[in-house]
Amino acid sequence: MVVSTMGKKSNAKKVSNRSAGPAKLLPQTRGELTVIVDNVFKRCTKVPPATTPSPAQEWAEHLEIYKLIEKIREIEKDIQLPQYPRLEQVTPFMMWLKEKNVTVSGVEVVDYGPLGLGLRACRDLKQGEEVIVVPKEAMITEETARKSYLGPLIERDPILQHMGNVCLALHVLGEYVSPNSPWLPYLHLLPSSYTTTLYFTPDHYQALKGSPVLDEAVKQFRNIARQYSYFYRILQSSPDAKSWPIRDYFTFDAYRWAVSTVMTRQNRIPMEGGSGQLALIPAWDMANHEQGIYSTAFDEGGRGCLCLAQRGFSAGEQFTIHYSQRPNNEFFLHSGFTDPDNKNDSLPIKLGVSKNDPLNQEKVALLASLGLPASGSFMLVPGLHPISPGLLAFTRIFCMDKDSLDKWKEDGEKARGLMHEDCDVGTTVEDKTWAFLHTRVSLLTRAYPTTMQEDETLMEGASGLDALLRSQLLCEKRILKDAATYLTSRTTK
Repeated sequence: MVVSTMGKKSNAKKVSNRSAGPAKLLPQTRGELTVIVDNVFKRCTKVPPATTPSPAQEWAEHLEIYKLIEKIREIEKDIQLPQYPRLEQVTPFMMWLKEKNVTVSGVEVVDYGPLGLGLRACRDLKQGEEVIVVPKEAMITEETARKSYLGPLIERDPILQHMGNVCLALHVLGEYVSPNSPWLPYLHLLPSSYTTTLYFTPDHYQALKGSPVLDEAVKQFRNIARQYSYFYRILQSSPDAKSWPIRDYFTFDAYRWAVSTVMTRQNRIPMEGGSGQLALIPAWDMANHEQGIYSTAFDEGGRGCLCLAQRGFSAGEQFTIHYSQRPNNEFFLHSGFTDPDNKNDSLPIKLGVSKNDPLNQEKVALLASLGLPASGSFMLVPGLHPISPGLLAFTRIFCMDKDSLDKWKEDGEKARGLMHEDCDVGTTVEDKTWAFLHTRVSLLTRAYPTTMQEDETLMEGASGLDALLRSQLLCEKRILKDAATYLTSRTTK
């Protein structure tokens, strides 16, 4: 399956044409905005309480931050990034690729509707055939960020020095609004918005109740709110920033767009004298994802990024690449899509050995001998055998009494058998293991506000963010359904 990567009084002085730059906030309005931004920064950086907040308290805090961001967006609404009709940018983009010595052979850019722009085979392509070659000079990288007008800020700012994705996001936004940027034909072709969780409303988050991705999505929004407020303060207060094109365009919506651009398109490439750097790779990043084999490599000899056909493609067929072997929760959070056919999907279950367990030390020691943590996320997977080896071993050890623990800790090599279904751990431990997992899966299933059937109904006719969240919920519930069926068969034997 192919999936894609994508009325009130004004607070600003209007600008009559695009070349004149963005709308300017009135001084009083700018002052009001700065106060709200400072509040967001304080909320996002306050020291965590000594006791872990309850889910209700964390949700209430998220809503407060969200409401502040909405106030900010209302004030900034007239400061808009320039918009460019995507299809009209294809021809200039293809001409730019030639100028940059980018090779595109046998494919063309076409509109795939809900999937957005993608690549279509112009002729039959053989598996392993070289299709796209992008030299490093055409890429937007952390290295080019340091050479841009933002370079002085990057050199002195600890966040930009240590967080390549943030550095790249600021760089992308800075180049998008710079009339002299060498990447404009590429940047103008990018989507104007994305189906990432950063665009979620409280209703979207609420629909994810019970899902393990909810906490991560909320943290992601909070992180971006913190970064926005941090860089807003710098750009508005730094004397150097007064001449930077990014300064007057820097809004929450603009930063959210830049972060989503990087999040959904970034790739790591080698860097001399380092462990690599993040980069946007024009043309290559137009290909949508499909299950298959990874067929992209980086030629350190100088040719750059090489993309080969992962399989044979017929003329007229959509040309796709395999992004990576990741579960759907990662695609959902970082790429803005899910893949119902994802063979590498999984559903994390949080489990842990209580510190008050009288056998805590023995259980922790046996878990450590298998390379398993005493607490963490253990995976359910799709298919006929949904209990991952790590989850099975953890649960068996969790359910053991002292005699069983003493028996298994004596032989470390034999203990590795605990990760296999056919391992004989004794009737008592085995029955407790399957009963515990069956109960856990039942509780996880009931934690969702909607059933699988209701999600399927809501999915019909859904689009954009609504389709994204329903597809993720359905992927999770299919795994839970497989697990429930399997565990029912184990507990009724």
